[in-house]
Amino acid sequence: MNSSPVALSELLSRATSDTSAAPDATAERIIDAAVAESAAVGLDRLRMEDVVRRSGLGRTTVYRRFPTRDELVRALATRETRRFLSAVSAGIDSVEAPSERVVEAFVAAVSFARKHPMMRRMAETAPGSVVDLAHAPDAELFAAGTAFITRQLHGANPGEPSREARWVADVFARLFLTYLALPPVDPDVRDDTELRAFAQAVLIPMAERVTPS
Repeated sequence: MNSSPVALSELLSRATSDTSAAPDATAERIIDAAVAESAAVGLDRLRMEDVVRRSGLGRTTVYRRFPTRDELVRALATRETRRFLSAVSAGIDSVEAPSERVVEAFVAAVSFARKHPMMRRMAETAPGSVVDLAHAPDAELFAAGTAFITRQLHGANPGEPSREARWVADVFARLFLTYLALPPVDPDVRDDTELRAFAQAVLIPMAERVTPS
């Protein structure tokens, strides 16, 4: 029997605070199987026995690494969140101007989500669940994302970010969720070049308006 589901906000909170070592090769293989299985049936329907089958490993091996479903889901959330944050950080670090960092963060986030099998399934089969990330019980995750964008807009400037900066950050975060749940035809979210052109034309003016000089 599957154990009770863990709230997404709790999973990602643990993922961002977990300082444990990266999984070994066997654990990585099991997590890969869990990601593939979740992409096929949905995370809520993930079963340990199906992960065992998909991994090609023995049942004892899988359960030795992850004795319960919750432990496997936590490990999955930790690894995939780290990968997401790494992708976004790489985008941010590729430029210096705060407004450009917002653009590259947006492009990196949408690109990662577009290519990730679990997130793609979530957007295709349950778009409402993507939008729900901005509401309880996952509102703290959305708030953390908005706070991150606000810090990028404010940069290293003294004082607290302005109210307008928080407004813009909130718009950017909601735009990201909307682009996953209800992708537009123009720009084509499958094309990073088009995403970047959109972000430069639309997001940079908004960012520059609230970025301290």
